[in-house]
Amino acid sequence: MFVPVRAGILAALVALSCVLPIVSSAFAAKTFERDDLAEAAVRLEAQIKHDAGPVGKPAPVLRREAEAAFQKSDFRSGLQLLGQAIAAAPQDAGNWLRLARAVLLIRPGSESERTLLLERAGTAAYIAYRRTNDRGEEADALVLIGRTFADRKIWRPALDALRQSLELRELAEVRMHYERLRDEHGFRLVDYSVDSDAASPRACFQFSEPLAGRRVDFSPFVTVAGQDRPAVTADDRQLCVEGLRHGERYNVTIRAGLPSGVKETLARSAELNIYVRDRKPFVRFTSRAYVLPRTGQQGIPVVSVNTKAVAIEIYRVGDRNLINTVLGSDFQRSLYRYDVERLAGDTGIRVWAGELAVEQTLNADVTTAFPIDQALPALAPGVYAMIAQPKNAAAASDDYGALATQWFIVSDLGLSAYSGNDGIHAFVHSLAAAEPKSQTEVRLLSRANEVLAVKRTDGEGRVSFEANLARGEGGAAPALLIASDARGDYAFLSLKAPAFDLSDRGVAGRRVPDGLDAFVYPERGVYRSGETVHLTALVRDPQGAAASGVPLTLIVARPDGVEYRRAVLSDQGIGGYSLSLPLTPSAATGTWRVKAFTDPRRPAIGEATFLVEDYVADRLEFELTTAARNLARSAPTEIALEGRFLYGAPAANLDIEGEIAIAPARERAGYPGYGFGIADEEVTAAREPLEDLPQTDAQGRARFQVLLSKLPATTRLLDADIIVRLAENGGRAVERKLTLPVTPASTMIGVKPLFSGRALNDNDNATFDVVFVRPDGTAIAREGLRYELLKIETRYQWYRESGNWGYEPVRTTRRVADGQVSVAADRPGRISLPVTWGRYRLEVSTGESGGPLTAITFDAGFYAEASADTPDVLEIALDKPEYGAGDSINIAVTARTAGRLTLDVVGDRLLSSTASNVQPGVNRVRVAIGKDWGNGAYVVATLRRPLDAKAQRMPGRAIGVQWFSIDRKARTLALELTPPAAMRPERALRVPVRIAGLSSGEEARVVVAAVDVGILNLTRYKTPAPDDHFLGQRRLTAEIRDLYGQLIDGMAGTRGQIRTGGDGGPEGGIEGSPPAQKPVALYSGIVTVKADGTAEVGFDIPAFNGTVRVMAVAWSKTKVGKAAADVVVRDPVVMTATLPRFLRNGDTATLHLDVDNVEGAAGDYAVAVSAEGALALSGEATRTLPL
Repeated sequence: MFVPVRAGILAALVALSCVLPIVSSAFAAKTFERDDLAEAAVRLEAQIKHDAGPVGKPAPVLRREAEAAFQKSDFRSGLQLLGQAIAAAPQDAGNWLRLARAVLLIRPGSESERTLLLERAGTAAYIAYRRTNDRGEEADALVLIGRTFADRKIWRPALDALRQSLELRELAEVRMHYERLRDEHGFRLVDYSVDSDAASPRACFQFSEPLAGRRVDFSPFVTVAGQDRPAVTADDRQLCVEGLRHGERYNVTIRAGLPSGVKETLARSAELNIYVRDRKPFVRFTSRAYVLPRTGQQGIPVVSVNTKAVAIEIYRVGDRNLINTVLGSDFQRSLYRYDVERLAGDTGIRVWAGELAVEQTLNADVTTAFPIDQALPALAPGVYAMIAQPKNAAAASDDYGALATQWFIVSDLGLSAYSGNDGIHAFVHSLAAAEPKSQTEVRLLSRANEVLAVKRTDGEGRVSFEANLARGEGGAAPALLIASDARGDYAFLSLKAPAFDLSDRGVAGRRVPDGLDAFVYPERGVYRSGETVHLTALVRDPQGAAASGVPLTLIVARPDGVEYRRAVLSDQGIGGYSLSLPLTPSAATGTWRVKAFTDPRRPAIGEATFLVEDYVADRLEFELTTAARNLARSAPTEIALEGRFLYGAPAANLDIEGEIAIAPARERAGYPGYGFGIADEEVTAAREPLEDLPQTDAQGRARFQVLLSKLPATTRLLDADIIVRLAENGGRAVERKLTLPVTPASTMIGVKPLFSGRALNDNDNATFDVVFVRPDGTAIAREGLRYELLKIETRYQWYRESGNWGYEPVRTTRRVADGQVSVAADRPGRISLPVTWGRYRLEVSTGESGGPLTAITFDAGFYAEASADTPDVLEIALDKPEYGAGDSINIAVTARTAGRLTLDVVGDRLLSSTASNVQPGVNRVRVAIGKDWGNGAYVVATLRRPLDAKAQRMPGRAIGVQWFSIDRKARTLALELTPPAAMRPERALRVPVRIAGLSSGEEARVVVAAVDVGILNLTRYKTPAPDDHFLGQRRLTAEIRDLYGQLIDGMAGTRGQIRTGGDGGPEGGIEGSPPAQKPVALYSGIVTVKADGTAEVGFDIPAFNGTVRVMAVAWSKTKVGKAAADVVVRDPVVMTATLPRFLRNGDTATLHLDVDNVEGAAGDYAVAVSAEGALALSGEATRTLPL
């Protein structure tokens, strides 16, 4: 039924809706588009209209008068008259074109005035181009635009304008001008470079504009004398010829016609004679690791290129200076000459200098082991720094360049540490044998270099430092562990280094609080200003027991962070607290925050958020489902929709609309942390409507097909958001979204950086895992994947535009390393490459034309984020997910090699630690659960692999993690709510509550809320779950570090000869009218449960048709629980109205009424509408409807 209502809507918006189509139609779609000119056009037209003032003559008359003035060279009067003609007829493109020509005839008095006139002329010509429908005028306008850009030396838009003019109309004069500009400033070869220092050299040619794209075959445009079909790669503005060899000369021709990304081709062929020189003498170390195992090593590996000898210096930083060195900026990075001089003068001494003889194979990397045991037979406590240079380059070295530096100690002490709430637990194992090292002295040093404690390891190689030592701040904070034994062995481990990120092993959940824990929640997620927020809080100790009698402070903050209310609450029953918080009518909209404190001077023990918005509750709800796990590229996918009105009737005969949005996916399921495709490739998100969607049937159901027709051209993974809206008859719609990954078109390569963030330290090793994955997500084996590490070098090209200087970055790449990596189906391949300061891109491909390619960009240098080594994964499994206190956990560990297995159980502290020797295969271990282990814990399994000199295998470790719950069922109350399934409005709702699981005499409390589901759905509010909060999985409390990821592989390379010896030495806002109907959001407060485990809560339901969700949270001394039930509230005949959100005097609105006979008697029903206040009805006020 439609009833006209007298009121109003903003006249300005109505007027705007009439103006916008005129503007959009005036500027019809054209091929030449410039945002800067479009913005300038708006400003110029507004200024001309303002300057013209009232116009009293027709536009043709003004145009004739303007031409007469121009004939007399009276440009001032002519421009004024032409401006009036434009104001009178702004759609006349000829006037704008004449204005552009006239402006160009003015002789400027200065350079700035010249630039201004050129900009005005170009803008006027652009308006003429956009508004004309005559091809000749379009061509003339584009010529003028091109001229104004060329005169300002802005070449690319000048060339584009002239080219498009010629496409419209060929003129010899314009063609000659275009060809001259193109030769001088168009797409052209500007430079070339040869990556001679790479192991696989290449020649790269730089162009003035971006090339056509990676997937274009450029090989027909490149010839190399003596080669049939050279290997060619392209990237942005650079084209590279691969497969060259050192010491040879090549004749390379870049042929005319090479395509660019700016609709131009290379005008002339270019012939170049290129020489690939031999690699410069070069020395580097293999990694930034610092621990050389004491046994089974040849020495420290030194990689040299084209040199017969390496100059070596070794410096030692003593034990007392260790802390500042390890925690400072020098440790584990390459030093510059001035750093070495400072090291020798301040904190260290030079203990050896000489030469290392190496083999020289032309242009090949040669690895030689430096024999530390010969150079330094007796190592003193501290850390050493080895500096290396090619011998011939040492005397004439660049004082400003970084020197190859290897920090090292030689040790058999494998240090590991757990830092948690209960202190620091250190473990010492032999790197050679993986056995625990007993009676090893372990010192804990503070940041201020004070010894906090000294202890000796027990028979399991373990030592523990108390929690108070670990809680120091500033200079008293623990920073370093130093281990030493009676034989002089020595090792250290920084406690400031990043801990392991084990999120890929299932570590998840919220942080475990240090002390009391609070579960805080509001009864819904969104409120209007002026409403009341009902807050509930439960406070528990680390064992999950209620913390009774504790005063609790709740601090409520507005969206701007200003404190709104502070309330100190006393215990209202078994650690339960309740607060009703009225919001003022002018309460700020946005996200409000509630924090709970037992001491406001210490961190919060719990928090919650809620929104304040002027919302309208939903009346509908529906679900989208599909059996598909992925969205196929070529076959349709069926989507099912099922909807209902919240008062219980099916959402029958309603319109469905929607669209599908395609955007890059963040990651691929099953491969966390891996990137697929070119990471920095720009992808334009595609969005298209879903066509021919059906209405819902009589049961509120519908099925429709989704077929992908437009996919962005990209190498990256894609996600599809299927967005569907179900609209009421009054026009209001409810939206839901279903996200599915788009099935990749082919097999893809995944690359995972094994460092945090996107940055590394200078002279660090960049390490990556690589997988090869089918479209269905299955990892498969692949031999010989090709990788290439490119250094991205940027220079800046300056230009002048609109009187201002600007610049654009011009990027080129230089190859620094390449090679091959093989991957297995069950284990990724690994790439590890040294990098210096700069930006890099790692590309991994199959090497096939058009095959899969993945590129990861990262940085190395001064602003690097700290990174942690990623340990290998150890497969572990528990026999069940939940146990009782006193049970035993059966743990199955699948070991790839023999070694020493340590099983640590970590809850709010290190709960237990057991160790045993294991063999390859499945090993089963039992661990008994303690009575005081809390609600759950992690099993952290570490397998330490001993050194195997015969097999040339370094020591290693793998870590597996698994969470388990303890007594979750026993600590969970079983709540049963038995409200009626349906009821009438304006009656009392009785909610019987029954709690199972209470012991005899055990007290309990319950809080019940009844809230309109239409309000809950606005914020996807979920039933409060204290069991998940207190008894669910939590974050791992211990930070785990070890030095196994810092081992130098000294088994590689031929043992070198030392030629010389060393030298030892020393509120507010606008208030609106409150809504006439209050929201259905009812709250019981804290209710005491009877001794028989029952309670009853009553609510007075107002005039309302919809679904009320009844949500209960209950708790006792040691248990918590939750329950929820829906109650449909409706009249036999339901009438709903769709009202305008705002009106103004004089507006006319249409009121839409829906009348639904859900369960009333069939017959004729009379509907009457009345108006009050400023509203007046027009049309029928009463209507009889057959229902």
